Amino acid sequence: MDYSDGMIHDPNALLLLGLLKGEQQHGYQLHDFIEKNLAHFTQLKKATAYAALDRLEKAGLIQSHNEQAGNRPTRKVYGLTLQGEKHFLELLRIHLSQPDPLPEYGNLGMLFVNELPQQEVLLLLQERAKLLEQQIETLQKVPTHEGHIGRGLIGVDLTVSRQLNLLQADLEWLKRTLHTLQSQPDHAGITQRA
Repeated sequence: MDYSDGMIHDPNALLLLGLLKGEQQHGYQLHDFIEKNLAHFTQLKKATAYAALDRLEKAGLIQSHNEQAGNRPTRKVYGLTLQGEKHFLELLRIHLSQPDPLPEYGNLGMLFVNELPQQEVLLLLQERAKLLEQQIETLQKVPTHEGHIGRGLIGVDLTVSRQLNLLQADLEWLKRTLHTLQSQPDHAGITQRA
């Protein structure tokens, strides 16, 4: 199977294959679970999820069938193929062993920071810091599972812990950068590494 279309490095493929590994699910179940439980870790939207499911099915990694329960409309139910299960494990190994790509969206804004007045940049970065603090506060409220439910949910604990540490490191960098910028008369301080 040729995965040259980028599926190997697509985190959505790993997520969807992983969620389907345990049981067959219809698209709404997948989206609902992601929205309720994984919103801190993925930006996967419903339309993108369905497009990814279609790609995975065309690649032979998942299969679907229509199912109707009672008076409900017919729903498409997805499940892993044997090839999909193998690919999931391959993706999992790749994602665990490789560092994340650089967070491009935040970096792109920083590239062009000189295009705005310094006072506006300070206000925007202060707003960003507040949002980071809110995200950190929300993640700190996620309960720990490891000692209570067992090894099955240690991955949830690791994911929350890692995301929390990344957000805290980003916030610390941002605070140092704000301090540097506030002590500079103009954008001259932006080119120095905080």
